Amino acid sequence: MSDRIRVGIAGASGYAGGELLRLLMGHPEVEVVHLSAQSHAGERLSSVFPHLPDWGILEKTENVISWDDLDVLFCALPAGESSRIVKQLAKPRPMIIDLGPDYRFKDPEEFRRIYRMDHGDPESLSESTYGLVEWNRTEIRKSRVIGSPGCFPTGALLAILPFAKEGIMGEGPVIVDGKSGVSGAGRGLSLETHFPEIAEGMKAYKPLVHRHAPEMERAIATLSEQKNEIVFVPHLIPVNRGLISTVYLPAQSGVSLSVIEEVLTGYAKNNGFVRVLDRIPNSSEVRGTNRIDLHATVGKGMIVVMTAIDNLVKGAAGQGVQAMNLMMGIGEDTGLPKWSNYP
Repeated sequence: MSDRIRVGIAGASGYAGGELLRLLMGHPEVEVVHLSAQSHAGERLSSVFPHLPDWGILEKTENVISWDDLDVLFCALPAGESSRIVKQLAKPRPMIIDLGPDYRFKDPEEFRRIYRMDHGDPESLSESTYGLVEWNRTEIRKSRVIGSPGCFPTGALLAILPFAKEGIMGEGPVIVDGKSGVSGAGRGLSLETHFPEIAEGMKAYKPLVHRHAPEMERAIATLSEQKNEIVFVPHLIPVNRGLISTVYLPAQSGVSLSVIEEVLTGYAKNNGFVRVLDRIPNSSEVRGTNRIDLHATVGKGMIVVMTAIDNLVKGAAGQGVQAMNLMMGIGEDTGLPKWSNYP
């Protein structure tokens, strides 16, 4: 019998699920044994994702509760659906890594307030861990339920937390300007992401009311001693994938560029997927990788940090695999691409 990690994916037909499959099928320690996809149930994987091997037939999502032979269950489902499935799983459950929002908050009332629905598995929230690997490794290693961060919070928090943890970020609001490729909106068809509607233009959406803002605020408060309000404006840009964040942090008095560079040098030294640049990052240079590129400067009382990630890898599937590696006690970077193709 194989001693590889037996993995299932609930919601394998979306963009995040497809990217997760791509990574796991090349992972030397993993065997993918179950896949579900509600709208594509009964179809062959190769018809849903022609770029992937002909793995077999996709199951219905309701079948997930009968998957009793897994070590790890990944969920790539809309808000509210993962928790309802997890609640029905027989114990002992497999390790759970949710790429959606259901396990990002410890408080079910906070989830209900933000997502305007009741949580499907409130009893499990006490054992859940926020899956931002670079800043929560110790807790992730001993956890069995992971709430993987959203794509915008990943790009922003990996810029904010180095300075929050060092105590050189001042009080006051943090401004996050985020720009994401269209794949961040998911694979479902909509007029807003129809090619003629989005091509050759860009626009902001949900300014100041996006659900990722309270997620960032909660993570900053949980992972550091800082409590800063987030002013977040996301934008949709006409590229398939990639996410750029420009983050404006209030600086403590006397913070210099040399201090900024010292903080970032230590940050990159301790995190293999963090690359600090002496120039402004470009999303094309991280495409397909689990890396974050960042550059920072300081002036006018602000630390300005610019980051680039692939929203489907570091912002979703890759970060989930990175957490799985820690939970299973294998090398954190196993099966994860660090370098992109170019151009």
